[in-house]
Amino acid sequence: MGCFMKANKVSRYNMRILWENVRIPFVLIIVVLYVIESLSAILTFSQVMHIDVTPFAFVFLVNNYRIQFVIAACAVILFCNAPFEDESYQYMIFRAGKLSWGLGQILYILKTSILYIASLVIAAIIPFLGHITWSNEWGKIWGTLGKTNAGADFGVELSVSQNIIRQYEPVDALVISILLEFSCILCIGLLIYFGNKITAKSVGTFAGALIAVLDICVSNDWLDWAYGFSPVSLTQLELFNGFAPKWGINLEYAEKFFMIAIVSLSVLCVIANYKETVISRIKGRHIHGK
Repeated sequence: MGCFMKANKVSRYNMRILWENVRIPFVLIIVVLYVIESLSAILTFSQVMHIDVTPFAFVFLVNNYRIQFVIAACAVILFCNAPFEDESYQYMIFRAGKLSWGLGQILYILKTSILYIASLVIAAIIPFLGHITWSNEWGKIWGTLGKTNAGADFGVELSVSQNIIRQYEPVDALVISILLEFSCILCIGLLIYFGNKITAKSVGTFAGALIAVLDICVSNDWLDWAYGFSPVSLTQLELFNGFAPKWGINLEYAEKFFMIAIVSLSVLCVIANYKETVISRIKGRHIHGK
């Protein structure tokens, strides 16, 4: 219990200094403004039709690979300063211990991911304030955009999937989309931390950037089975229709993928803080073997 209390204190310390870096609020503002702008045409369509919108825009935002790229890329920028070690690092790790320090960084990445996703969800609602109908139905706006091309005359570029509307209840689709997107961002953060920490270079940041662009690469004529290894792709409910199931790629697969990835990366993030010990033991065995 004491270990986790120390870990929580480490994460709280990181959260306190979070806003001291201008990069963090800048990234959040940029992604929020981008999401709002992406939904502006739908707001115009709603106003012209005199029909309010149900608050489920987030579901369709994360099913757009261009928007997903921006979200993932901003997440990479959010975590690129991993392993989050400043001038107080030596003092903090001496007081907390390596295990608590590693767990604290994981908690920090978890909390930051929650903050990031919450910002995205709120940003998907802001444009429609004053024009929202709170209902557990998809509503006429999403139904019309999914079934027809009526939005084209108003410059609506966001694709509204009829498959999602037909197969999922709105609240279910929203909750699933939020959880999948959160899992993806968390994985990116953990991967960046592990890569940067274990190599003492920006290898993790580079790996996170690759994940951000992988979905676009696969969407542009890569092999279909590669979707199963793209975290950003696995957040999109539309992926689980059509060709994807023949490769075993479905919602259950996505859930298992993220659970295994999060647990594995979390363990590796803790181990990375013991890299000096591991390296010395390996060298010792090598010398002893000679």
